[in-house]
Amino acid sequence: MKKKIKYTLFILIVCIFILSFTDFYTIFVKPLDIGKKVDKNYGDVILVLGGGLRPKVEIGYSTAERLRLAARLFKQKKMPIIISDGSLYKGSPAIKKMKDYLLKHNIKDKYILIEGKSQTTFDNCVNAKSIIDKNHFKEVIICTSPYHQKRTEMILKYLNFKGFKIAKMYNSEIYQANSIRQRLRNFKLILREYLAIVKLKIFKK
Repeated sequence: MKKKIKYTLFILIVCIFILSFTDFYTIFVKPLDIGKKVDKNYGDVILVLGGGLRPKVEIGYSTAERLRLAARLFKQKKMPIIISDGSLYKGSPAIKKMKDYLLKHNIKDKYILIEGKSQTTFDNCVNAKSIIDKNHFKEVIICTSPYHQKRTEMILKYLNFKGFKIAKMYNSEIYQANSIRQRLRNFKLILREYLAIVKLKIFKK
């Protein structure tokens, strides 16, 4: 019994060390990272999926990198940008922060469309689809983080979403960790995503 406890503790310590001091966890991102390069000839609307806020109402790391990607694609080809709030609680100021971010990056108000009712990624896709269908957009560029791309694609296909591409994100926080805290956060994001995919396959939502 004591040997089993010692063995279990040893394995636990090794796992904690690997997670805290190496980027080993990034191998689990590869199956989730399915984004493709989008050239200037594709797209008539950009959809940015919200990634939450940090404490003190600051733009979250995931949200910021998705907005940066959208701003880069906008410079490549001007088109409307739908920002969809993915906050976990109602009344979140996230959608306003997302809009302010785009305005500060020289994207005029007339190009920004707001979907501010969502609480989950599934909601994001359902509510954004209504805006897309209403405006008769045909080619949609999806901006979301690498770890979030596979599940997004699964939801879009389930909703029979036509004409979309998930944009490749070349610089993401999920591949860049400068501290133990950030590595553990990244691992948590990846683990949560795999669990969400299992839930989606079971409950279809």
